[in-house]
Amino acid sequence: MRLPLADRIARALDARSSTQRTAWIVFAIAAIAVAAAVRLAAPLGESIARARDDVARNRVVLDIARSRSVEAATLGRAQAPVHTGDARAAIDRVLDRERVQHTSAPGDAGGAVKVVLPQVAFDTLVRSLAALAAEEGVHVLEASIIARVEPGLVRAEIALGR
Repeated sequence: MRLPLADRIARALDARSSTQRTAWIVFAIAAIAVAAAVRLAAPLGESIARARDDVARNRVVLDIARSRSVEAATLGRAQAPVHTGDARAAIDRVLDRERVQHTSAPGDAGGAVKVVLPQVAFDTLVRSLAALAAEEGVHVLEASIIARVEPGLVRAEIALGR
């Protein structure tokens, strides 16, 4: 099957000199290249708009992160109350209030209190440790936290002290 347009193009090129044929072929290739470039460049506008939206979103996230880091630095500088009482009693009081099952082991000579939490939700553990630091001035000296099979639960062995 012959295409009438192809026959017309072939006859038109045959009628031209070799220099003109070469010029027409180069012109046709250039026109096809320009058309392809225009076709491929059309999605670039959408990509640029999407990239601008991503930049704006990332700037907002960065601003939030910066404000949170400033908050964290401020919280880190806040002085915890100074307590000189029994650390073990304070630990038991806070963990009982948070309803955390725990056992206390004898501490070392440095005054650390070792606590074993056989099964506790990680969020509850973090909240309890934050309450101990803020309310009682008791901080983590050493910790071993192991994930349990149940999602969100951990086993924690913690050395606490003032």
